[in-house]
Amino acid sequence: MAEIDVAWSEGDSEEFIEYGHFFVPQREKQADVVAAMAGVDGPDARILDLCCGQGLLSRALLRACPEARVVGMDASPTMLDRAREDLSEFGGRFTTERFDLAATEWRDRATAPSAVVSSLALHHLDGEEKKALYRDLRRMLAPGGRLVIADIVQPVSERGVELAKRSWEDAVRERSLAEGGDLAAYRKFHELKWSNFHYPDPMDKPSTLPDHLAWLTEAGFSEVDVYWMDAGHAVYGGVAP
Repeated sequence: MAEIDVAWSEGDSEEFIEYGHFFVPQREKQADVVAAMAGVDGPDARILDLCCGQGLLSRALLRACPEARVVGMDASPTMLDRAREDLSEFGGRFTTERFDLAATEWRDRATAPSAVVSSLALHHLDGEEKKALYRDLRRMLAPGGRLVIADIVQPVSERGVELAKRSWEDAVRERSLAEGGDLAAYRKFHELKWSNFHYPDPMDKPSTLPDHLAWLTEAGFSEVDVYWMDAGHAVYGGVAP
């Protein structure tokens, strides 16, 4: 396996485990949409969750697909440890694998997955890396297999950027007040410079939604579509013929 990318630190993982609930707009809704669109079930169903984090999306998939098996894949030992702990109730239906998203070795698998999903990860790849990943995932998936991605997307206009920036900030403020009872999480959002629309970071390379849809189509996916979008975040995907 290629060397695991260290741009994301274990400290970042710990902060996201603590604050991700506040920082990701409509996080539960995003997971529900991914699970609904990726939904495959049966004892032979296999789902890969790329950059699974602490396993919240994997949990939604395991509940929505009660016979399927999910492989949670991440570069962070902290995230994988937390996912195994939090999803232990699912026994052998949930396993983990450490990997580097940008590497290619993991894309050759003995068994073709029924679905591949990912949340808040692909924006760390540049455009050419995303295109190559989509081609590889199209080749990897079983016929009829589904790819569903939830991620940050780049608005195509400055007006769109300003709307995404404001909507994201508003979502964090509202959840901080509603569930934290104060603005502590909102202040932490800015302290950690979490929004790439407020604080551009070379580690973040979001692409426009039209680009993603075009790349999926070029890779050979059918039924390419957008399933949900809000505050600069979108859920989109397609089906491998």
